[in-house]
Amino acid sequence: MTIRRRSLLRAGLALPLVTACAPTVLLGDRDAVRIAVPWSGFELLAFDTVLAGARQRATARGMRRETRLILLGDDIDTAFSARGASAPEIVMLPQIGRIQELLADKHSPPAIDAALWEDAAGLCYAQHWDRALRRSAARTDDNHYGLPFKSAQKSLIWYDRQTFATHEKALAAHGVGDPGTWTVADWPTAMAALEPTGVRLLAFGAADSWVVTDLFENLLQAESRSVYTELETATIRWPWDRPEVRAALHRLGELCSHPAAFPHGLAVALTTQFPASIRDVFDRRRALMVAAPDFAEPYVRRSLTDSGRGTGSVGLLPFPALAPGGTRPVLGGGDVMVLTREAGDDARLLLAELAAPDAATTWIDDLGGFSSPHLRSARRYSALLEPVARELDSWTSFDLSDRIGSAGGRWGLRRILTDFLLEIAESGRAGLPAAVDRVVVRLDEFRTGGPR
Repeated sequence: MTIRRRSLLRAGLALPLVTACAPTVLLGDRDAVRIAVPWSGFELLAFDTVLAGARQRATARGMRRETRLILLGDDIDTAFSARGASAPEIVMLPQIGRIQELLADKHSPPAIDAALWEDAAGLCYAQHWDRALRRSAARTDDNHYGLPFKSAQKSLIWYDRQTFATHEKALAAHGVGDPGTWTVADWPTAMAALEPTGVRLLAFGAADSWVVTDLFENLLQAESRSVYTELETATIRWPWDRPEVRAALHRLGELCSHPAAFPHGLAVALTTQFPASIRDVFDRRRALMVAAPDFAEPYVRRSLTDSGRGTGSVGLLPFPALAPGGTRPVLGGGDVMVLTREAGDDARLLLAELAAPDAATTWIDDLGGFSSPHLRSARRYSALLEPVARELDSWTSFDLSDRIGSAGGRWGLRRILTDFLLEIAESGRAGLPAAVDRVVVRLDEFRTGGPR
């Protein structure tokens, strides 16, 4: 790769971060309940509809103020340091691990009303949410400091049935048949089978760094569930320097460095955003499949509409095991509602309505890609998600980059893994062992509170 090519690639990788780091303006409005959200696009539109219904119900119960959305994107953390008229009262937090960090410093959020967590039938949310949203360091504290709003299943594979049918003979000739039978060990074989056709096996929106961490985390849990759990539940000293972590990194590098892995190669994948990767499968049909969470559904539907096809073209599978007989990864995450110290009575009324079991019905019905974490929810799913409906709430391990707080954020695990793939794009597979060593060293810095 020439110096110019390397510079261009690094510049492309920096663009999403530059955008995310732009100064954040919080608009003060004391006459409105202020809700900070990380969403944009489809998700923002859907939440606005959900909020309208919750606002109407809260007003009927005595809420006096209007509502105002504050769009913070990747800068959602600034919501907890804002004060006065600029400060949000409710924060939709995508990184559940940040709550424990907030509880340890001056921005500690207030407790959630216990009645929202438990009713006559018991806990309203699964045990993994219950454990993660308590103050872990104080056993005498029974309070919860967040309330699950949206659950996300992060161990799914979406594929195009028509693309598969077109290339089924070529794949079968290499010993790989129905994608439902594949393991990760079959992926390089499928890549080789598809290489002469011009279609690639995987689409990869690696410019959105959470896509990179999601793939690594699935590979790591498939490699060793016990090591994954150690990392997920650690507080300060994360055990990164383990053979299983190195094996998962090596597998990630091998898959991503395969010349027929992604449309136009790894360098382009590193500048491709998540929505574009969905289009690469279901609209442009440049790739057979994409590893993507359940909230990819709206983008899948839009791609099908743009290509004039129906939902029958979509196949949806659980993320596979590494090899026959292995354990499949089952990871999840989601967005948690957190009150700030500025929250008043109106904010608490609104929070209660947003926490109603079926508050997000319009999101499910009109847009899709939403899984409710509330155990009393009717749990309706779209026709697209129905084939894996049982998978959608079966996870107990959280997305690692969300669970470990700031160490997993855009300057932590996400940045380190993106840099790792950038190095592989430049050096090729020959540089993989040394690149893995450097990643482990950088990750291990977090064991002693190193660079964040």
